[in-house]
Amino acid sequence: MSIGYVRGLRILIRAFRGLPAGDRIHILGRYLTCPFTRVLDEFPPDARVLEIGSGHGLFALLIAENGAREVIGVDPDLRKSLLHSPSPRVRKVAGYDDCVRGTFDAIAICDVAYRLPLDVQRALFARVLDRLRPGGVLVLKEMDSGNGWKMKWARFQEWLSDTFLHLTHGEGFTYESRDDVRGMLEELGFVGFSARAIDSGYPHPHIVYTARKSK
Repeated sequence: MSIGYVRGLRILIRAFRGLPAGDRIHILGRYLTCPFTRVLDEFPPDARVLEIGSGHGLFALLIAENGAREVIGVDPDLRKSLLHSPSPRVRKVAGYDDCVRGTFDAIAICDVAYRLPLDVQRALFARVLDRLRPGGVLVLKEMDSGNGWKMKWARFQEWLSDTFLHLTHGEGFTYESRDDVRGMLEELGFVGFSARAIDSGYPHPHIVYTARKSK
């Protein structure tokens, strides 16, 4: 059973209280608008985890606090990745996924893939499959393009964030359907695909996909 919403909030407030006010506001906003704790059950216990696009390390910290042995978070945005690590079990690295060596029990990608063109996504998922240990799991948090009204609101907020706030890096928006995501991952060799809506109570169409490397 994963840590709860209130406990997760307390963990983040304690861990990031030394950051500048702007960073703390951004972290709080991310937590309040994304159901991070609903994704935690997808990770195996005592796992070595790589998070791609980890930002400040918010989700990496929650994964570590939920029982992971080690979490390595990589992000090319130096404004976030060079800030101090929120936990001894979270190692932050400035760069892309290929700057870290080794294999992992789980690899997390949270609200990152949709900012990449399809060919770049495919190459990323191929590298993920190669980096997973046999039986290891990809945990992919995305937006469900099939959820009409919530998807329109999500697109508007992303446009607002990019145009005026400049909070994230990316090359546009590529929202794939559940069938498209499944097809791409299975073509690459992933098995055991699943999709789970986690948007109840949120204005955005949050969904988590999982797929595994065969044993």
